[in-house]
Amino acid sequence: MTDVFEGAALAAIGREAAERAWAEGLTVRKPDGTVVPIPLLAEPEVRSRAALDGLAREAERILSGSVKLARALVASGDARDRAALEEPFSGLEAEAMARLFEEAPLAVMMARVDFLVPEGGGAPRALELNATIPAMSAYADLAAFAWIRAAARARGRTPREAEALVAACGSHMERLREALVATYRARGGGRVRPSIALVARPGDAQIGELRRLAAHFRQMGHRAENLVPAECDPDAWDVLYRHVWAHKVDPADPFARALRAPGRYVLLNPVNGLLEAKALFARLSECAEDVALADRAGLDAEERAAAARLPWTRRLTPEVAARLVAARERFVLKRSWDYGGKSVHLGAETPPEAWARAVEEALADPRAGGWVAQERVFAERRPATRIAPEGVSRSDLYRDVSTYCGLGPSRPSGSVVRAAASPIVNILGGGGLAPVIPEDVMAALG
Repeated sequence: MTDVFEGAALAAIGREAAERAWAEGLTVRKPDGTVVPIPLLAEPEVRSRAALDGLAREAERILSGSVKLARALVASGDARDRAALEEPFSGLEAEAMARLFEEAPLAVMMARVDFLVPEGGGAPRALELNATIPAMSAYADLAAFAWIRAAARARGRTPREAEALVAACGSHMERLREALVATYRARGGGRVRPSIALVARPGDAQIGELRRLAAHFRQMGHRAENLVPAECDPDAWDVLYRHVWAHKVDPADPFARALRAPGRYVLLNPVNGLLEAKALFARLSECAEDVALADRAGLDAEERAAAARLPWTRRLTPEVAARLVAARERFVLKRSWDYGGKSVHLGAETPPEAWARAVEEALADPRAGGWVAQERVFAERRPATRIAPEGVSRSDLYRDVSTYCGLGPSRPSGSVVRAAASPIVNILGGGGLAPVIPEDVMAALG
């Protein structure tokens, strides 16, 4: 359906959309303080509403199953389970997380599941769960809205018609706001428009997104501010939107009071980093075959079915290691506790000797739950027009589909799509962000 926009016309739409999105916050801040625009793909990701809703339901099943399983493993898991779920954390982070299942009324208000679409077609496959800081809601809106407005102008639509198409697209930021407010009310809050503090570390890389979120909340009638932990008095705010790792918070900061008391404050999300352990994801995958483990976690039929659809993922053992060495191209090796793809090894891209060495070293490294092996999902790669400040380029890029979900009374949904030159998808790794456009909106544009 995107063939109505092609060639130079498509690149022009992409450039106009990118410049608008960059001006509104589609940026990251580097450690040296410089602000870098996030490249935008001119080709949107067009999906049906049914497909997007299906991804949201699948993500929710994975999330709910993970929370149930984590609760069970914290209570009665083996030594390696406890190491994976407890050892990575210390200080304030460990102190706060110890209260997750005892005091927090809701372990996760919003999370994100990252999927890959197999190169041969078929349903997207989930690779991991992000529950600590499931960011990019505003980025997704900035990309989609800017692209729709640019495409509508190119098709001769009036500004009013363009805004109607933007409204029809739906807003990730608004779904997040609705989830925050619904959870606040479920906790007994009585304000129609509760105040919202968005708390991030000083110099946060995604401050552009966080400022855009705060602006949206204010537009919808809330008092909303971007704060750092040292500035945030939790008693002065109705809702605390946490966008900071607990280990980045000084225990003496006022905001630390909220981390330690998730039952007293509407803290969303409470400190829940254990849910991102790759070993937990591996144990959820294991539930597809281990009925006793699934029973112990209390997984329902839909959660068990979702676990069976995960790529085969297991904690690294001598038996699993032998399987990895014998069939290198079929597997990925990941440290249980890490993020940003920093400790991911792809067998198909690693020479046999180096792969065997990596597997051997991982097997000897039991820290924080050790390593996991995962069935490789070979993702599709498509031609893309990448719009960056330095210019326009064409290349084949991998794309993922990262879908929002939650467990509160109002469930976030929607997807953001990242693209990259590497099969380990990172938006700054030679790729960018692709606008996600529902099929019906694209049809109306055509």
